[in-house]
Amino acid sequence: MTPSPASPLWLVEPLPEESCQTGRLSPSVVDPWWRPLGQAWRSDGAEAGFHPGWARIRASSTALHYDAILLGSKQHNRAEALNQRTWELGDICEIFLQAEGRPDYFELHITPENNRLQLHWPPDGLARFRGEQARLEDFTISQPDWVESSTEAGPEYWVAHAKITFDRLGIDPLAHPPALRTAVCRYDYGPNPTPVLSSTAPLREPNYHRTQEWQLLKLLPAGEARAGQQKSNGST
Repeated sequence: MTPSPASPLWLVEPLPEESCQTGRLSPSVVDPWWRPLGQAWRSDGAEAGFHPGWARIRASSTALHYDAILLGSKQHNRAEALNQRTWELGDICEIFLQAEGRPDYFELHITPENNRLQLHWPPDGLARFRGEQARLEDFTISQPDWVESSTEAGPEYWVAHAKITFDRLGIDPLAHPPALRTAVCRYDYGPNPTPVLSSTAPLREPNYHRTQEWQLLKLLPAGEARAGQQKSNGST
C-alpha cells in the first residue's frame, strides 16, 4: 500500500515513550503512516531533479517525534554550527509547527551533518527579516538543547530525526490535546546551484511559510488514529 498524497489532516496516535525510539531507517520501512513530500503547487508533475521523500510523526506524552527519509546522493550542507543560514548552505530537512489559533510559529532546520537552525517567528517576524528591518538572530533560539536531533546516511538517501517536547512549544498536553499545524519540507540541492523544494503540505505556492496550508496535526486516543489513517488511504 502506498502513502496517501498530501492531505490537510495528519492523524497521530500517542505511544509510550519507548515506542517512539527510532532504530535505523531506510526507504524499505515506508508505509501508510509516512507522508510523502511532494510539489502540490505544480499541476504538471514534479520538476526535473526531484527526489522523493517521506515523513512520519509519532507522539509520546511529552513530545512529538519526527522522522524523515529523503532520497538523493551526496547530500551535504556547509553549516558548521548552530543557527547558521542553513538554507543557503546546502541540503536541509525543515519542520514547521504552530499551535492552532496562535500567530507565532516555530521553524527547525536539520542538515545531513546534524547541524540545526532553530527559529521562533512572531506574527511580523518573517516580513521584518525579509525587509531587512530585523536580523535573523532576532528570531533564533540559542539553546543547543532546545530540541534533540540526529541524522544518518544511507547509500542513496539520508534520514533526519527530531524530538520536540511540548513544553518547548509552550503547550501543556495534559490540560487538553494540543491542536497544531505542521509541515515537513526540504531543500534538495544535489549538484544544482538552486534547490528543489518539496513539502508534505498541500501548498499552493512554493512558499513554506503559508501557515494556513500546513497540515492539521491531531493527537487522537489509541486506536482511533489508525482507523482514521486507514480510512483516509481508502483501505479497510
